[in-house]
Order: sequence, then structure tokens, then C-alpha cells
Amino acid sequence: MPLYEYVCEDCRKDFTLLQPTDVDKSQTACPECGQKNVRHNFSTFAAKIEGGQSLSRKTPVTADDLPNKKVLNLPLPRLRSEL
Repeated sequence: MPLYEYVCEDCRKDFTLLQPTDVDKSQTACPECGQKNVRHNFSTFAAKIEGGQSLSRKTPVTADDLPNKKVLNLPLPRLRSEL
């Protein structure tokens, strides 16, 4: 379950909640004043990846590094006037 950061628009309290991703965030109430007038703040996150290839690359990843290179063979975008 991810951590979500909020700020209460009424009492200006910052708080963090551990919530499932499918929870109705409009029902989130401030733990300080109990009001539901809260704003969800976007925050950074961290992930730990174990196993697999080394993440310490000296060069940037390119399409040649991908196992299915054809997925990137998309047609060039066209102007609206060309449609």
C-alpha cells in the first residue's frame, strides 16, 4: 500500500496516510480537524529493485536495448490538415 500526502485546506495541517490505491480519496478526512476539505500532494517515491541486470549503466538506454524493437516502429504523426 502506498503512502499518500495531504494538506488540509481548512486547518493547513500536512499529514500522510497509508491507503490502498482503490480508496475513494474524496472521503479522506483531516486527522486534526476532521474536515474532508483536503488536497492530495504529489510526492516522490523510492523503489528497491533486486536481481536482474545491473542498474549502473555508462550509456543511456536506446531502442536497441529493448527485446521487442518493433514496438517502437510507430507511424510518424500527421498534421490535422493531412487527415
